Amino acid sequence: MNYLALFKYSVLSMQRKWRKQLSLCVVYSLVVGFYASIIFFTSSLRQETQFVTKDLPQIWVQKLAGGRLIPMQKTWVDSLANIRGIKNIYPRIWGYYFDSSTGAVFTIMGTKKPLQELNMLQFNFSQLQKNKSIEKNQAVVGTGFLEMRGLKIGEFFSIPDANGKMINFEIIATFDSQSDLLTRDLIIVSPENAQIIVGLDANQITDIAINLHNETEIENVARKLDQKYASIRVVTKQQLQATYETLFGWRGGIWVYGSILSIFAFILLVWERTSGLSENEKKELGILKALGWQINEVLLVKFYEGFIISLSATLLGILFALLHTFWLESPLFTPFLVGWSVLYPRFSLYVFIEWNSILSIFALSIFPYLLATIIPAWQGAIIEPSEIM
Repeated sequence: MNYLALFKYSVLSMQRKWRKQLSLCVVYSLVVGFYASIIFFTSSLRQETQFVTKDLPQIWVQKLAGGRLIPMQKTWVDSLANIRGIKNIYPRIWGYYFDSSTGAVFTIMGTKKPLQELNMLQFNFSQLQKNKSIEKNQAVVGTGFLEMRGLKIGEFFSIPDANGKMINFEIIATFDSQSDLLTRDLIIVSPENAQIIVGLDANQITDIAINLHNETEIENVARKLDQKYASIRVVTKQQLQATYETLFGWRGGIWVYGSILSIFAFILLVWERTSGLSENEKKELGILKALGWQINEVLLVKFYEGFIISLSATLLGILFALLHTFWLESPLFTPFLVGWSVLYPRFSLYVFIEWNSILSIFALSIFPYLLATIIPAWQGAIIEPSEIM
């Protein structure tokens, strides 16, 4: 059997029907591209959230009343510090501020720590020393706040406190755009200013962050805290990471519903192929059989055609998915995550591609289509030429 001659015949046969083959390849590649975009998007988000959450506190404690978060007294810090295994403990002050001029909600956070210790954030230090803390009436803001207010580093802005009195701040630094997923709507000020804006008393805090000497004891310490103190919520970093893993993993909504939609579209495409050969295709098979072609030669020609189309469409679909996810920043999926938010981060995701994801795309795309091509061809090839002609 001359395999090269059969391959050349397959290519020439496809050239004669190039309009049909081209339209099929385009539709095919769009279906593959949609499915591949889901895989790339969720994989990159998982990688992004692992990067974002790796420097979070190991445990944080919040006080609840009626199922809602309420302020805590600073005396809680001393009470929790006596628990065995705790390395360091520090209070946190944070809340939300609605900016009526832009219609956006910003996150206010107060800190005394030197900014170089916030190593999960990337700063643009134009006027700020790394070992310096934020002083009163100074602020570090996210890129979204600068854009919506039309401000620059070194300029001033005003926001009201809980009583409506305006407080002026100097912008001393901004966050690097690569951390937009976490910091685009963030405003960091001194703890004193944060308390005034959020509406806390001088002896009140929002919650408490805890780090341990031994990471393997996180769950045990969290369980002890939950059992010892009433009306508190204990959250661990592992719980948060597991939540994100569930959200962006195979059980997540984007993955599940997007995969169902793309697989359904692919099933329709395969069903169209398996529904039967066209009259022209049947005549072509009849002529080949009349000329002395064997069934295995006819099947090999159809296999070549299906392989060329499926491989081309799969590679083109992966290219579409890469452009959509990492260059165009996933315009099909981003609205499902930003929801109602006026100010949302840019989804400039890191290019993260797993080989098992590529293999799953090829497995779903190529093999079912080859079967859908071979089965009708075999059904047509076993019919006598006289019946077809």
